Amino acid sequence: MVKNTSKKRKSLLKLIKTVFSDLDQCEKIDLKDTYRLPRKKIMFPLENYPLQIYVGLDAHVLHLYPELPLAEQQDKFSEPSYILFDPENYFTRISGFYRLSDEDKIILGHDNAEQYAFLNTSKKLPEQQLSIANNEGKIVFKCHHPETGSCISPLFKEKKLNKINKWRSEKVTHLAKILGDPLKILPAEDALKLIQKVNLIMEHEVYREKNINDQPGGVLSIPDKMTPIIVGDLHTQLDNLLTLLSQNNFLTALEDGEACLIFLGDAVHPEIEGQYDKMESSMIMMDIIFKLKIHFPKNVFYLMGNHESFSEEIGKKGVPQGLLWEKQLKKFRGKTYKKEMQRFYDNLPYLAYSKHFICAHAGPPTSAVNLHALVNIKKYPKLVKDLIARRIQTSNRMSGYNKSDIKKLRKCLNVSDNTPFIVGHTPMDDEETLWENVGGISGHTVVYGGNLEKIGVMVRIGKKMFPLSYPVEPMTELVSTEFNK
Repeated sequence: MVKNTSKKRKSLLKLIKTVFSDLDQCEKIDLKDTYRLPRKKIMFPLENYPLQIYVGLDAHVLHLYPELPLAEQQDKFSEPSYILFDPENYFTRISGFYRLSDEDKIILGHDNAEQYAFLNTSKKLPEQQLSIANNEGKIVFKCHHPETGSCISPLFKEKKLNKINKWRSEKVTHLAKILGDPLKILPAEDALKLIQKVNLIMEHEVYREKNINDQPGGVLSIPDKMTPIIVGDLHTQLDNLLTLLSQNNFLTALEDGEACLIFLGDAVHPEIEGQYDKMESSMIMMDIIFKLKIHFPKNVFYLMGNHESFSEEIGKKGVPQGLLWEKQLKKFRGKTYKKEMQRFYDNLPYLAYSKHFICAHAGPPTSAVNLHALVNIKKYPKLVKDLIARRIQTSNRMSGYNKSDIKKLRKCLNVSDNTPFIVGHTPMDDEETLWENVGGISGHTVVYGGNLEKIGVMVRIGKKMFPLSYPVEPMTELVSTEFNK
């Protein structure tokens, strides 16, 4: 399903008129010191330095930063955007934030669970305390309750000006150390050693119950205290993965053992027109994932998808990607390597869950199921197909899964009725990377990692799962530059 861009534009114009209808009455200020916001709208050109915002009677501190690309040689992102966050948490733990792209607006106030989780705002705020909007790169403030107080002040100091990019640059350096080699196809001998190390880990992977054959079963039971970072189908977009790992505190949380990175399968096989038959990028992607698995054996997990296969049935627009994948692996890395890749596939789990989430590549089982069957999934071919290939039910696809199937899975796993169910496999359009409440099903999210412009992720913040997204940057080039320093 592709969004109607004409309708989208019309609704956007309507929103602009509503949000910025009285800008002609807006006072423009040149901020040089702390400024107490009045009731009327104030326009401020943020330009090259961030702001500190004091919200409400307790003067809770937030920061508003221009969202700039990491590489100095890059142009700014196509649309001027800013990120609003709680500085006390943003640099020290996995945390949420709000992005204000052009024509976006946020109203800070009470009774908003997401704002509490992301910004740690006070529950004593009025329903509408402070509005912040982005109008073509200029920030518009309106304090709805001046008597309770909201102020802004510039962050001029060099340490504050470059804090985010310096923080992310350190992550790039750390990534380069973890990966250890330039981001290109490994020599056959090195690649074989790498995948063999991974397969040894997979045979005794943590959080996996053994099946009746004393092999790793089909389910990952993630500890409730661990923060899941769930990534959808990457389809060889390495920049997307590296962008994600350079953001937030994902990498630090993995190092500290507080979080786990879960790939929903389909990291291989390009989805870009004209590149469907190019398998070199798939080799590089899997090499990187294998290096992450070796570095974080208890914190990086990969679920089975439908493209984890050498089948002739796997392809894109007539290109037999499964067969080409097998052929290219044999050509570049030999028959033994291809067998090791099949061994990797054979050892993959099909579903991961904790009390906070459930995730699989494609969908839930569409028939009665129990935990024993999920653990011993290879004995149930229909169950395999459901989890790696089934799509949501529509008027044109009556064989798909529906709300009752998700309900049955939640009951099978003994989690609450509103536990989020997260899948990849079926992007809803070609413009976004995350879709919530898909099919009108509360808590049902599709996350896709192969969008060329942004990378989305589902992550637990506090006690709930939230979607976050980031603009994709040429991180392959940036990380590779670190190897040459």
